[in-house]
Amino acid sequence: MKRFTLFSLYWTAALLLLATILCNMGYRFPEALMLSTSLLPVAIIFRQMIAHTNFKAKRVEVVRSLIFILLFVLTMAFLAVHIAQATILYDYRQVSDTTGFSVPPMLLNPIFLLAVLTLMIIGDYGLGRILGRRLPEAKETITFASDLEGTTSVGRENPPAESNEPITFVSNRQSVTLARQDILYVESCDTEVWIHATGGRRFRNKTAISSWGRLLGPEYLRIHRSYLVRLSACTGLDHDTVAVGEVRLPVSRKYKEMVQQIIKSEK
Repeated sequence: MKRFTLFSLYWTAALLLLATILCNMGYRFPEALMLSTSLLPVAIIFRQMIAHTNFKAKRVEVVRSLIFILLFVLTMAFLAVHIAQATILYDYRQVSDTTGFSVPPMLLNPIFLLAVLTLMIIGDYGLGRILGRRLPEAKETITFASDLEGTTSVGRENPPAESNEPITFVSNRQSVTLARQDILYVESCDTEVWIHATGGRRFRNKTAISSWGRLLGPEYLRIHRSYLVRLSACTGLDHDTVAVGEVRLPVSRKYKEMVQQIIKSEK
């Protein structure tokens, strides 16, 4: 609840600040507030699209995704501005007061619109990072299926390596159970991790990758601060990447020598 309240206060402050800027362009404050509010859905969509962009993919794919996102967001922003402007002219202003009152050139400047939207989502991201450290969400635990069924009384964070029990965890507020051998690799992304499983399945979880490493045991190898890989899932190795099927994952300098020794010894 505290997180929701703080994010609500942030977005309210951001909209009020933008409305103040728009007042200097000739809008009355209620009109400016309406216009700034019309950009709120665009900023939220922009934030979600950036959050789901895989910046670890090939550079060409990342650039292509960003171009598509920017074009889509600009189109939505222009539509929002023109719809709000039409509402202001015909609902908020007297007919005699609409003569010569059009959209200020600054609001049609794509650089200005992108700058405003980018600053909004940067502030949102920064607030999220701060709250992630000071107001962490409820811990999402990882357990075994037998723990849920009541056959054991205490959850085991460090199971024996030979354990083949299914692993149960929380993803998007839903309980997910996976066989250990179905987990191909674990990817850390800031305050959350993604569990990549067979069949192209992906699951989001809040437990740190270090905890996943202790849970999964020696069958899984840390190759990077952001990646934990199942040894039997590795299909190739070169100078600085490990292949897991068609996906290539980076190997950091810290783990490179160990990774090469262990994977080569497994072949």
